[in-house]
Amino acid sequence: MNLQNYLLVCCLGLLFACKKEIKPPVEPKPEPTEDDFIKGDIYDYFNKYSLWTEQIPDLDEEGRLEFAKKYSSNQSLLAGLKNMTPQYSFQPYQTLDITVGNRYDRYSYLVESGSEGNSSRSHGFWMDTNEGYGIQFGWGVIGDVNYALPVIAFVEVGSPAQKAGVKRGMIVYSVNGEEIKAMLGQSGEVSGADSEKFKRKLEESTLTLKVKTVETLEEEGQDYTMTYSSSYAIDPIVKDSIYKYPEHNKNIGYLAYSSFEEEWRYGHDNQKRMDEVFKSFEDAGIKDLILDIRYNTGGYVDAAIYLANKLINKADDGKLMFYYEVNDYLRPYTEKASGEFDFTPVSFEKKNMLDLTTIYFLVTEQTASAAELLINVLKPYMDVVLIGDANRTYGKPVGFFPEDITDDIQLWVTSFKTVNADEYTDYWNGLAVDEGWIVDYFFLDFGDTRDDMLAKALERAVPTGSSLRASSRKSTSLSLPHALNKGIINKVKERNMLKTKD
Repeated sequence: MNLQNYLLVCCLGLLFACKKEIKPPVEPKPEPTEDDFIKGDIYDYFNKYSLWTEQIPDLDEEGRLEFAKKYSSNQSLLAGLKNMTPQYSFQPYQTLDITVGNRYDRYSYLVESGSEGNSSRSHGFWMDTNEGYGIQFGWGVIGDVNYALPVIAFVEVGSPAQKAGVKRGMIVYSVNGEEIKAMLGQSGEVSGADSEKFKRKLEESTLTLKVKTVETLEEEGQDYTMTYSSSYAIDPIVKDSIYKYPEHNKNIGYLAYSSFEEEWRYGHDNQKRMDEVFKSFEDAGIKDLILDIRYNTGGYVDAAIYLANKLINKADDGKLMFYYEVNDYLRPYTEKASGEFDFTPVSFEKKNMLDLTTIYFLVTEQTASAAELLINVLKPYMDVVLIGDANRTYGKPVGFFPEDITDDIQLWVTSFKTVNADEYTDYWNGLAVDEGWIVDYFFLDFGDTRDDMLAKALERAVPTGSSLRASSRKSTSLSLPHALNKGIINKVKERNMLKTKD
């Protein structure tokens, strides 16, 4: 290589050796937004409180924020967290959350501003109200026709409908002047389009219902007008009665109870009413009680405790009612309560003279949560008989309490299970009934002894030959309208199972 070429190679080498590598500028990591921090808090509290917390990775704040960014909304994040809980095969009749499928945690939910209207803070506790008209509808066929009409299956006491005089068993012929009917399919099912049209009618701010009853089918019908309410106070006692059998020196009590409201504090009216009802049961010396909770979807744990203490036998006063099962984070509160949490075991504290022999529970697939808790805690100690329109109740042995994420967002995480004195808790598919597939004949009002479910309880409770028992069972042969499966419309707010935070 000559000198000229050598110098050229050296210069080229120096040129390339000295060339600085140019890297693209590093984009600064975007600062977390307020929404990101909210999602991070949702993750944090879900991880702290979830009964299945071991399934949720224990991330630091940075990890929670990174995880939360994958989700476009708070609700989608919650669905993702619920999807981490174990899978389970539920009974097909139960409605599942399609966002989580068959997961143990199908209950946790978020309340975001404007999405719920049934609760408000008062003295640090949750005071339940509801909104709407307070009616549940089923479908029924009247006569030999190919269509069904709406039938009022339940009216919440305290609601606009109840105050207007509307009662269970009324058949709706028109809403705001428009005739209502739903055509039946080949299998007897109600037309979905007709059902949806009826639902839309129920969203109007005022309702005028033209109704008849099984006793007034040949008459013109009567109008009832009501106005939609954004908030009304709930009275859970729907009906109470005493059925008397003088020939057998026996009285049977009846109580239709719609939900477990906050009735045990501050001399609440609900508490006073409940005390009055049970005082009448004491005075009548009842030994059997029929507790109608067919539409009771739950409520406060403490309200269930209050009622259980009235029902338990004197011989079992002071015994274990139930204890809580929680995760490691909450477990210290099972031994010692704090100002925020109390998961210590609960024992019976009887405060009346009632001494029952048998309790007959009238239940449906809607009977859930605190209503099932009441049944479950009494089973180890008393003769408990379940009479249902299917073969089981709903199945919800767990509960939760609210955590404020912001002023407008509350998180309700499935946080605890309740376990009875026999160590029974996992009734995820509901509590099995003793008498199943009894028609919930909603053409008749609560307490009507012609009602199939009530009549079945009386048949078991009353000795053969009783005049009232005979008149009750005669109703099964009456030619009355046919009740389809309820296909409930405008369902009242599900109460779930709550635990208040002091």
